[in-house]
Amino acid sequence: MKLDDLYSTEYQISLEKFYTRASNFICDGKTTMLVPVWLNIADKQQFYSKTDKKMLFLGPTWTMYLVSEVKDDQGRLMVYAPYLFNQGQVFLVPANLVVKIGYN
Repeated sequence: MKLDDLYSTEYQISLEKFYTRASNFICDGKTTMLVPVWLNIADKQQFYSKTDKKMLFLGPTWTMYLVSEVKDDQGRLMVYAPYLFNQGQVFLVPANLVVKIGYN
């Protein structure tokens, strides 16, 4: 245990762990920011979640990040969404629905 850890509250430590884990989701292994994207859909639709292995809803303006530009055999891209309460889900989304919005 480091000396600095002795003076951190448990809340500070858990908060630091949370933000470190969350930043790992939006950066690849080289700490390169993933590209923010939106979906070109009019209303919420269901997409396959690789994380939960079931269909879940995504909305048109929800915060999402493109994980990989490599398409699967059905022409889908992997998209990361913090989803509800920052649970973090990886979805397979048809490539023609993904709109890169760039870094703001």
